Parts: sequence; C-alpha cells; structure tokens
Amino acid sequence: MFNRLRLLTDSLAWNVLLLVIGSFLYIVGYNGVAIHHDFIPGTLYGFAVVVQKMEPRLSLSWWYLLLNIPLFLVAWKGVSRRFFFLNMFSMGVVSLLTFVVHMDFGIQNEIYAAIASGALMGAGCGIILRSYGGGGGLDVIAVILNQKYGIRFGVFYFMINTLVMGFALSWYSPDKIIASLVMLFISSVVTEYVLSLFNQRKAVRIVTRHSADLVKAITGRGMHHATVFPGTGGYSGEQVDMVFSITDNLRLRGLEQRVFDVDPNAIFVVENTFSVVGGSIAKRKVY
Repeated sequence: MFNRLRLLTDSLAWNVLLLVIGSFLYIVGYNGVAIHHDFIPGTLYGFAVVVQKMEPRLSLSWWYLLLNIPLFLVAWKGVSRRFFFLNMFSMGVVSLLTFVVHMDFGIQNEIYAAIASGALMGAGCGIILRSYGGGGGLDVIAVILNQKYGIRFGVFYFMINTLVMGFALSWYSPDKIIASLVMLFISSVVTEYVLSLFNQRKAVRIVTRHSADLVKAITGRGMHHATVFPGTGGYSGEQVDMVFSITDNLRLRGLEQRVFDVDPNAIFVVENTFSVVGGSIAKRKVY
C-alpha cells in the first residue's frame, strides 16, 4: 500500500494535478476576494502587483512572467530539471488563470476579506508546495533555503511579504497595508498547515514489561515499526522495556488500543514531531 502511494505521489500526473489545483485556489483567493479590496498579495506575485500599479502599460500577467525570468535561471542551476519544468508549468498556469479567472465573492468587510483571501491563497500555496514543483517566483529560493538550512516555508514567505509591504508603503494607504499583512499572515499559517496536514507524525514511547507480545501486536500486518530499548525501573529496579514507534493521527487510536489490549499497565507517551523522514515512514523529498 505504502509503495503504491509513493509511486502515485512521485508521478508526473499527480504533481501536475497538485500544481493546477493549488494555482487555481491561489488565483480564486486573489481575483475573487483580494483584488476587490486592493490587497497586496505575497512574494513575487505581490511585487508584480505593486510594479504593475507603478507601470500599468503592461498587464499583471506580463509583469509576473518578466519577474520570474531571473529566478528561473537560479532554478535551472540550483535545483533539479524536474523542479525547473514543473515551476515553469505552474508559472504558466498562474499567469493564464490571472488573465481568465474573474469573480467576486461579494465580501464587503475588509477583515473578513483578508481572512478569506488569506485562507484560499495559503491553501493554494500549500498544495503547490506539496508537489515536486513550486509556484514559480520566490518558491525557488524558498526550496533552496529549506533544503540547505531548514528554513520553513511559512517563515520565509512572511519575511519576504513584509519586504513587499515596505516597498508598497508609498503607493497604498496604511489601512490597506495592515489589511494586506493580516491576509499574508493567515496565508503563511494556512500554508504551513496544509504542508503538514498529510505528513504529521506522532512519536510514541511505550514503557512495558511485555515488550515481546506488544511488538508482535503492533507490527502485525506491517501496520507499524517498533524499536525496543531495554531499561530498568528507577524506583522498582525491575526489568522493563521502552518500545519506540512512529505513527500518524489516523492510526494513533488503533495503536493505543492494541497496546493496552496486550498490557493494561503500560505507559503510553505521545509526542508531536517536527519532521520524520527515512525508511518506509516518509520518503525524503528531493526536488
């Protein structure tokens, strides 16, 4: 099952689908809500909006394409060819949707509009970054910084978006800047949430005197892996074992049930993890 899932997520068709869905959500959030309140979107798309306001003879789609050119040169040299071509495809989709998608959700309140547009655009960014490509523009730099230095996507985008707001100060009112920052903060949070939504893992530590039976129960049918660490009770001095396993939100309750079916006196400790990569648990994402 896991091998089939990996083949699916590695396939070109799946990655193209993610890029199309993510790009569509992003443009719906901007063209359907943000543009009607004159909000400034994030990253390179935000720069394109500001530059187009300064020089309106070129359309937003053309400015976005032109600003992408130097960053695509970085992508060609700094990341893989697959990442380059998927980014180029995504940039084309975003540019096309910017031109053809026109709608208005009719949200009048600026705070509500900032929340709604931020959520839609953040969801779109998160879905795009779940693929082996990106949304064009500064996604190239975000991926390189994430791979080399572990800088989280949401943190990088919020820092860049703050610079975009500073650049736009002379062209927009303070109220628009603040509302745009609210939108971008919501977008950054939702981007991080979507990125982790299907990849959250739980580290489970189980202290038990019945490790052999317990391991047999939780590893049956390949449901979980387990590592046993021998130990000694600090107070009782008795021989105990700590069983370490990795699971996810969907299977956590089932794992807990199997543990206590075997050993009702076990100690079951669950911790959230920041990143779990390797083995059959999660394939390392290489762009």
